[in-house]
Parts: sequence; C-alpha cells; structure tokens
Amino acid sequence: MIEFYPQIHNVHVAAITMSFVWMMLRGLLHLSGKKWSSGGLFWAISLSIDGTVLTVAAMLFSVLPDALFANHWLDSKLIFVCLYYVSGYTLLLADLSRKQQAALLLLAFLSYAMAFGIAHAHHPLGWFAH
Repeated sequence: MIEFYPQIHNVHVAAITMSFVWMMLRGLLHLSGKKWSSGGLFWAISLSIDGTVLTVAAMLFSVLPDALFANHWLDSKLIFVCLYYVSGYTLLLADLSRKQQAALLLLAFLSYAMAFGIAHAHHPLGWFAH
C-alpha cells in the first residue's frame, strides 16, 4: 500500500487544511455573535471534513513504516491535534464569554500551528527542532 502514499498524503494535507480554515471561519463567526455558525449545515460540513481527516490519518499510519515514528513525533503531534479539536469545538459548543471564546480560538490556532510544525519536521519539537 505504500505506493499510494503520495495520494493519501495529499488528501490528508487538503483535509486538515480545510479543517483549519473551516474551524477558524466558524470560530470567527461565532466570536462575532453569529451563533448559527455552530449548527445545521456548518456542523455537518465540519463532521464530514473531520471524518475525512481521521480516516486518511489512519490510512497514513497503516501504510508508513514503524521506523518513521521512532522519535515519537507522531505522539507529540497527536497531543496538539487533540488540543486543536477540543479547544475549537468547546468554543463552538459551550456557553462562554467573548474573552473565553477568543482565548479558545487562539489556542486552537496555536495548537494547529504546533501540530503542523511537528508534522513538517517529523520531530517532537516541531518548529523548535531547527
């Protein structure tokens, strides 16, 4: 299955990019008082995108050799991915003040940036590895 790595990787990058853009858009709309951004069609699109991210991530994990993960970069990345999703969805679903919502949106942004840096460097320190 490793022969499909480039295609799987491209779908993963596209899906996680869409997830980030969609989460930031929804977060900004929610922060500006547009509560409809956390329900209905917006919610269904989010579930579709995030389901794709999870499915393709599992496919990547299954086709890549174990040695690639020897320095535990994937463990570090998953911590920030979880933080990204928890902070983003908490922002959209909990009844919070604007200051709390803004803090969660910033946390989601920073968590995504750290996960991206770790994935790019294939190192647990991500951006700080160089």
